[in-house]
Amino acid sequence: MRSRITRLTTLILGSGLAVALCGSALADQPYRQYAPKPEGGYSSNPHVSQDHTKTYPHWKDRAALDPERVASEALQWTTNWKFMDPPFDDSLHGGHLALDRGAELFAELNGSDNRFARCLGASDGNLKGLRANHYPHFNTELGKVVNLEMMIEHCAAQQGATLAHGSYDNSALSVYVASHSNGMPIRIDVTQGELKAAFERGQERFHLRTGRMNMACGTCHVTLVGERLRGQALTTHYGDVAHWPTYRTKDELQSLHVRFTECNRNGGTQPLKPGAQPYVDIEVFLTALSNDYPVAVPSARD
Repeated sequence: MRSRITRLTTLILGSGLAVALCGSALADQPYRQYAPKPEGGYSSNPHVSQDHTKTYPHWKDRAALDPERVASEALQWTTNWKFMDPPFDDSLHGGHLALDRGAELFAELNGSDNRFARCLGASDGNLKGLRANHYPHFNTELGKVVNLEMMIEHCAAQQGATLAHGSYDNSALSVYVASHSNGMPIRIDVTQGELKAAFERGQERFHLRTGRMNMACGTCHVTLVGERLRGQALTTHYGDVAHWPTYRTKDELQSLHVRFTECNRNGGTQPLKPGAQPYVDIEVFLTALSNDYPVAVPSARD
């Protein structure tokens, strides 16, 4: 009898300890809030036509954008009007100057042996399609998922040059490389491997609320899409990455990650360094949502 009581006491105490440890582990986990995802969530094999706002028919063909819809303050958001390149603004802007600077830098770094192009992933030195269907990707040498600007910094450093991710020259070189993919559809495969993991993390982080305003990327681009914030219409995040880096009319050339830092600051969240894994994950997520949408640089936007 005493033996049975001893075993029962041990079991009860052990169970209590397990519950206490479990509760302690849960207490150690940070509390998270998320902005709602689109109805039905995201496809595991995303495509730009799956845009949750159902506005894709209005902006899938840039040459056929309805000028009246573009000019309408109430309807402009349905055209996904995130750039001002041809046919609506074919004048010279800072993006064209960046393209010229990028060409100059590329010539300096590439040399006669195509060493810079080969480092970026163009084995034959031809940059065509590199932006459209090679980036972001998992780099086996570096052991992580990288975007184009990260590799520009890395490949420049191999030659003793400093082209920090987020700097003007890095973004200008990115515009130049991307220009060789103009008109080509973006295509990355996020159905397997490291890109799948990055896509799933990026999806979570896109909807994670942070900062003093408790906002997520999805707050603007899902919950409030179509509304106006700080004078700008909030548009869908589908198809968004096709024109980055872009020239901002406030006189700044921005990479996508620099734009992420700006969004963080506006929402009261501590920005990360361009190239940080959470930013790379979000870029993978957004790039996959742009699958089959054509690259268009140089671009300009407000």
